[in-house]
Amino acid sequence: MAGESRTELIGWLNDLLQLNYTKVEQCGTGGAYCQILDSIYGDVAMTKVKMNAKHEYEYLANYKVVQEVFKKKKIDKPIPIEKLVKCKMQ
Repeated sequence: MAGESRTELIGWLNDLLQLNYTKVEQCGTGGAYCQILDSIYGDVAMTKVKMNAKHEYEYLANYKVVQEVFKKKKIDKPIPIEKLVKCKMQ
């Protein structure tokens, strides 16, 4: 999706996950990333995901789920958790 606008990205995400996000920064909780991975693989431990996370420790727990999926699926890609948790998307 290189070059796509934030609006297009949010539209795609909302369609895929049946969400009502208005800003990319709302992905900072990590819940949407878990849902995307679950839509691909179908075996993400969604019971561990805090979809209404409000606190940084809850965001971190969600990113731990993302890391577990990456490890399980042998995806060798670093996840910039500190930036993502702070909702800094650039």
